[in-house]
Amino acid sequence: MAGRPRSARVDRALADATLELLDEVGFDALTLDAVAARARVSRPALYRRHPDKLHLVAHVLLTAAAPMSDPDTGSARDDLLALARALVDGLSWVVLAVHAEVRRASGPVADFLAERHAMVARVVRRGVARGELRADLDPELVRDLLFGPLVYHWLATDRARPAAEVFDLVWPLLSADRPPPAVAR
Repeated sequence: MAGRPRSARVDRALADATLELLDEVGFDALTLDAVAARARVSRPALYRRHPDKLHLVAHVLLTAAAPMSDPDTGSARDDLLALARALVDGLSWVVLAVHAEVRRASGPVADFLAERHAMVARVVRRGVARGELRADLDPELVRDLLFGPLVYHWLATDRARPAAEVFDLVWPLLSADRPPPAVAR
């Protein structure tokens, strides 16, 4: 015999309470007891859905996150810039905290990041196939070169840097129009 179906009202109340408390107290100070109290649900109702804080927050953020679709504009340059802009638009302390903790959580968070990493790899492969990007590019390195400075700037200044500023500096390293830079190994 299956149990009764989960209440959509409880799910929504937990999500709303989690987002409110994240905004008020942050990830570190958030507690499951506080979420249950704010949502006016029992602790067992919360624990049946989420075994710990990381899973709760990850679930809420993944549910609330705007999907990042593969731009596939026909231009690797435009596709990568669109992905960089989507990253900048989605930055928040909570998102970065969840990303930092992802190695401890399996399931949806890891899948969520893997899907985004695979999207960058697809964009790079398409760009190489079209002759727009250097054939020797490693998609992980492209991701790190493009997204790393954007995230670091946000961490260091609590402000987003326009993705186009970083992109214009990184693009010559990626473009098939230029010879690869000499690397001392």
